[in-house]
Amino acid sequence: MDSRFPPARTFNSLLVLPVCLIAWTSVASGAQPDYRVQGEAKLESYDKVYLGQIRKDVGKVYPRLLARLQKCGFDVVELKPENLPFTSQGSGFLIDADGDVLTCAHVVGKEAKATLWIDGTRYLGRVTAIDTNLDVAVVRMEGTHPPFRPLPFASDPACRLGQEVYGMGFPLANLLGTSAHISKGLVSAESGMEGETNHVQISAEVQPGNSGGPLLNPQAQVVGMIAATINPLRVLAETGGSLPQNVNFAIKGPLLLQFLTKAGLTLPGTNSTPQATFDQATKSLALIRGGIVDEQRLRLKPLVCICSYVEGRAHQFLALRIVFTDVRAFRHVLRADLVKVTGRSMDSDLDHIFKEICAKTLTDRDNPFGPKKSK
Repeated sequence: MDSRFPPARTFNSLLVLPVCLIAWTSVASGAQPDYRVQGEAKLESYDKVYLGQIRKDVGKVYPRLLARLQKCGFDVVELKPENLPFTSQGSGFLIDADGDVLTCAHVVGKEAKATLWIDGTRYLGRVTAIDTNLDVAVVRMEGTHPPFRPLPFASDPACRLGQEVYGMGFPLANLLGTSAHISKGLVSAESGMEGETNHVQISAEVQPGNSGGPLLNPQAQVVGMIAATINPLRVLAETGGSLPQNVNFAIKGPLLLQFLTKAGLTLPGTNSTPQATFDQATKSLALIRGGIVDEQRLRLKPLVCICSYVEGRAHQFLALRIVFTDVRAFRHVLRADLVKVTGRSMDSDLDHIFKEICAKTLTDRDNPFGPKKSK
């Protein structure tokens, strides 16, 4: 029986970002725009572009982007927020031997099915419980599968200020690989944004793809679940130049247990589950994508172009994010007074961007603002 809880208000989307794989952030300094591709390899051939509409198109940029892409010969699909052509990718962890996996609700989105990879093996699952307010979901494995080893919860899963914690999951899986990664940090605060009580703030590093991964104590026991990171571009706009470091958030362990109890799931007691090491814990982790993902769909590499305006007390930014499904990202942040900073108009800047995209030769060395100098 499915247990689906009604949706409610989640984090302030301007300040906090979920950390599933498609949740890209744009990073810039207050001094000059940031224009680069991660690495210097030439871009692969892209024929189709998914173009996301701008929520606040102050400068009427969207028609220019659409015209340029079409002129480049791309098959352009205009995106609507409720009908994205791809799904998110995140992490999860086994909570019992029957194949129930706990993850974040935003990882599975509105999908009723999910595809999971556990210890390198692909499985299909069904979303059986979801609470979009708390941002948690359970995916139950379908079909035959071996008995799994669940990841145990701590007997006292509450996180306390200064506590040493570890985040595990599959960050940037298409770039860093599908081996589990671990990061170490502290509980920085016992609450989330603006004193919100569902989360704790942690300093452990979090990247896109970490959403739904377990937050563990030094005994490799669950004390929470990684959920979000602060939006650096929003903070940059608000402060006029400050870029936050390692400000991340995890859902509190006791709330996860309450959700699972309400969903009718009985977890094995901490004492009944053999003590795990971090190495053993990797066998209990799942890489998750919403929907049924076959090999053909997995190989699709559309070009996604999303623009947004962010207004702050110091500056107004136009953030142009061009994201590739192989995880390399071309990111370009324009300040409102771009001409004063660089001498280039927005139109001439966009001309250069799309000329290079069309030629599929855009690299960091093509930075019109000059190459990055190593310190």
